[in-house]
Amino acid sequence: MEDNKKLLAIRLLTWFCPSKLLESIEGDLIEAYEDDLRRVGEATAKRRLLFNVIKFLRPGILLRHHFSFQLMQYAMLKSYWIIAIRNINKSKVFSTINILGLGIAIAAVLLIVQFVMFELSYDKFHTNFDRTYRITNDRFQNGQLIQHGTITYPTIGPTMAKDFPEIEMYTRLMPSGELNVKIGENIFQGEEAMFADEHFMSVFSFPMLAGDRVKALKEKYSLLITRKTAMRYFNVKDENFDAVVGKTVYWGLDTQPYTVTGVCDDIPENSHLQFNALVSYASLISPDDHGADDSWTWSDMRHYLVLAPGTDPKTLEAKFDDFSERYFKGDKVSGSIEKFYLQPLKEAHLYSNYEYDIAKTANGKAVWAMLIVAVFILIIAGINYINLTTSRALERAKEVGLRKVMGAVKSQLVRQFIFESVLVSLLAFIVAIILTQIVQHPFNQIIGGNLSWWVVLSQIEMKVKLLMLGTAAAAIIVSGFYPAFVLSSHQPITVLKGKFRHTTKGNVLQKGLVIFQFMSAAVLITGTIMVSQQIKFMNNSDLGININNTIIVESPERTSWDSTFIQRVESFKNELQTIDNVKSAATSNNIPGARLGRTFNVHLSDASSGPKYTMSFLGIDHSFVQTFDLKVVAGRGFETTDHHADFDQLQNAMVNVGATRLLGMKSPDEIIGRHVNFWGKNWTVVGVIPDYHQQGLKNAMEPMIFFPAYSTYYPTSIKIGSGDSKATLAQIEATFKKFFPDNVFQYSYLEDRYKSQYKDDNRFGQIVSIFTILAIIISCLGLIGLSSYTAIQRTKEIGIRKVLGASVMNVVSLLSIDFMKLILIATILSLPISYFVLERWLDGYAYKIRMEWLLFLLPVVLIVVIAALTMSFQIIKTALTKPADTLKYE
Repeated sequence: MEDNKKLLAIRLLTWFCPSKLLESIEGDLIEAYEDDLRRVGEATAKRRLLFNVIKFLRPGILLRHHFSFQLMQYAMLKSYWIIAIRNINKSKVFSTINILGLGIAIAAVLLIVQFVMFELSYDKFHTNFDRTYRITNDRFQNGQLIQHGTITYPTIGPTMAKDFPEIEMYTRLMPSGELNVKIGENIFQGEEAMFADEHFMSVFSFPMLAGDRVKALKEKYSLLITRKTAMRYFNVKDENFDAVVGKTVYWGLDTQPYTVTGVCDDIPENSHLQFNALVSYASLISPDDHGADDSWTWSDMRHYLVLAPGTDPKTLEAKFDDFSERYFKGDKVSGSIEKFYLQPLKEAHLYSNYEYDIAKTANGKAVWAMLIVAVFILIIAGINYINLTTSRALERAKEVGLRKVMGAVKSQLVRQFIFESVLVSLLAFIVAIILTQIVQHPFNQIIGGNLSWWVVLSQIEMKVKLLMLGTAAAAIIVSGFYPAFVLSSHQPITVLKGKFRHTTKGNVLQKGLVIFQFMSAAVLITGTIMVSQQIKFMNNSDLGININNTIIVESPERTSWDSTFIQRVESFKNELQTIDNVKSAATSNNIPGARLGRTFNVHLSDASSGPKYTMSFLGIDHSFVQTFDLKVVAGRGFETTDHHADFDQLQNAMVNVGATRLLGMKSPDEIIGRHVNFWGKNWTVVGVIPDYHQQGLKNAMEPMIFFPAYSTYYPTSIKIGSGDSKATLAQIEATFKKFFPDNVFQYSYLEDRYKSQYKDDNRFGQIVSIFTILAIIISCLGLIGLSSYTAIQRTKEIGIRKVLGASVMNVVSLLSIDFMKLILIATILSLPISYFVLERWLDGYAYKIRMEWLLFLLPVVLIVVIAALTMSFQIIKTALTKPADTLKYE
C-alpha cells in the first residue's frame, strides 16, 4: 500500500509532463527509489526521490529529455512517411485507384454538402429565427379539406396577438405583383413587390442601408426598396443610399406619389421571402377602412408571429381551436371550418407543401435524399479503400512479419497503417479540391445558384463546421482502422513460413462490402430511372389543353380602364391575327400553369339551403376556348355579347365537368340554363368544357368556374405557327406598342412557364443522375482493383489449369464467377429497398407513373453489364497469358 502511495506521488509531481515523456522517466525514478530503499532506508529514500524529481524538473534536464523524445517522435514519423511513400510508389495502379476513387467521392460529397447546407441555412440570419412562426390555415367544407395554405384573413395576426400574451410581435404581408413604376420619363417594370405592415422589419432582420426600420413602412404611400432596386431606379453613387430616402415614384397610373422611406440590403438567396420592394400596408388598407382591415372573409394575407421567449408553440397552437370557434362560429362566418397552425420559420423553405405559398420553396425530402446519396458515395469509396487495402494483405504480410521479428509491436504497426490511410485521404482530398473547382460552375448552373465553399461556410454555425470536420476525421479513421487491424495482426512465424491465407471472416466481410457497394449503386440507378420517367411523364402527358407554341404577353397595366378598353383589346387581337404566323389570341386573368384564385360558398341558386362548395375561378374572353383548343361538351362558349365593361352587368358563366359533378349533375347537359350563385350574385351557366390540368400533374384537377371579363391586368395568350418566331415576335411587339404605347413589352413562352413548375423535380433528377454515375464509376474502380489483384494472386493456378487443357473461356469464368455472384445478390437485394423508397417518393404526385417490373429489371441488367465490362479487360488479359510465363511468375 505504501509503495503504491509513493508511485502515486511520482505521477502527481510529474502530471504536467507529456505522457510519452513521463513514461520514459518514470521507470528510472522508480528503479532509483527502490535501490535507495534497500540501501539507506525509507526516510532517506523519500528525500532522494523528491530531490531526483525536482532535479529532473529543472529546465535544462527537462529540455534534454523533451528534445530526445521529440527526436524519437520525428524519427518515427519519418519512418512512417518513407514506408507509406514507398508502398504508394510500389503499387501505382492500386494507389491510383484508391486516391482517384476517394478523390471523386470526396468531390461529390463536397458538392452535395454545399447544396444541402445551403438549403438548410435558409432564414437563419434573422435574429428571431428560432422564435418566428407563420400561420397556416386548413379550411373544411362538408367535411372535406378544401384548402391547405398559408393564406388567410387580415385580422388573424393582430387578433391573435391581442388574445394570446405568448405572442410578442406579428406582421402581415400580401404580394402585390410586379411593381411597375414611372420616375420622370423612365418606366421600370418587373420589380417583385409585397405589401407589408410597419412591424415587418422588426420581425425580420434584413439589414437596412438607409432609413428607419421601425418607421419605414408606417405611413401611407411609403416604399422600402432593396439596394439593387435603388441602383436601378436612381443610379446611386458611392453607396450613398441616404440620398435616395425622400425620392418619389409613381406606381402604374396612380397619380399619388409613393415616397422611398428606406433602403435595405439585397435579399439573401437563402431567404424564403424574396422581394425587391415593400409597399406600406397602410397604402393597401387605410386606417379608417375598418371593414377591410377587420375582415374575416377576405382571404389574401400571410401572417408571421414572434413568440415570447420560453413559449411552447404546441401549447399555443392547442388554443387555436377555441380561437376559431370564438370568431368563426363553426362555418357561419366564412362558410368553412377554419383550422390554424404554427409552422416554424426553419421549415418554411423545405417543408411547405401549401397552396398560395409566396415562399421560395424546395423539396425537403429531395434535399435529405441528396445527403443520403452523399453518404452512400462516401461509404462506397470507403469500401473500395478497405477492400483494396485488405486484398493486398498477402503482400504486406511478409513486411509485417519481418517488422515484428525486428521488434515492432502491434500499436506501432496500427499507427503506420493509419498514417498511410491519412496520407492517401489527404492526397484524395487534394484531388477532390481540384475536381470541385473544375465542376463548380456547371454544378451551380444545374442547381440554379451561386454556391462555393466560402459562401456556404460563411452561412453555417461553428458547431456545424466542427461536426463536419469531426465527421471527415471519423470517416478517415474508420476506413483506415479495419485494414490497419487486419494487416497488423499477422503472426510472424506463419507468414515467414509462407502459410498465410485470408481468413474466412475476412473473406466474408470483403464479400459483404462488395454486395453493399453494388446494392447501393443499383438503388441509385433505379431511383435515377424512376425520377427520369416521372419527369418525362409529367412533361409529355396530355394536359387536356393545348399550350404548344403559345406566347404570353404581359398585361398593359399602364393603360386606363374605361368603356373603350374592351374594344381596344379586341382591335389589338384582330390586328395580331393579320400577322402571317399568328393563329389566334385571347386574354384571361391568369394563364394555364398558374395557381388560380378560389371562390367559396358556391351553390345552385335554387338550392340555397343545401351544401355550399369551393371552386377555382378564371376570367376569360370569348377567344380563350378556341385559342387553347378546348372543346365545349355542353351548351356554348362565350360570345362577344356576354362581355360588358360594367361587372354588375355580367350574367353568364361556364363551368368544367368537375364542377357539374360537384354540384350533383349526372351529365353536363343538366346544368345548362341553371343558375349558380357565387360572389353574391346569380350566374346563368351557358356552357361546359372538359377538365384540364390548370396546374401541372403534381396537382389534382379541380372544379372550375369561368366568367367573361377583360382587365388592364390580364395578360394576352397568342398562339403562333411554326414560322419564323423571331420575326413574329418583332411584329407582335410593334402591334402591342401601337395599342398600348406607354407599356413595356414583356413576353415568355407558356411551355417554359408550365415546365417551371417541375423545376425542383428536374434539378433533383439531374443531380441524382450525375452522382449516380459517379457512384458507379467509384464502384467500378474498386472492382477493377479487386479483379486485377485476384488475377495476379491466381496467376500460377491459371498457368497450371491451361497446361491441363483449360480454355480461355474456362479461365474467364473461373475469375469472374465469384464477383458476378456477389453482384447478382446485390442487385436482387436492391429491389425491395428501391420499391419501398420510390413508392414513398411518388406519393407526392397526384398523377404518377406505374412502377412496372421492367423499370426494376433494367438496373439489374445495367449493373451486371457494367460490372462484366469493368472486369473483362484484366481477366481476359490474364486468361490469354502463356502458361510458360505464368508458371515462372514467382
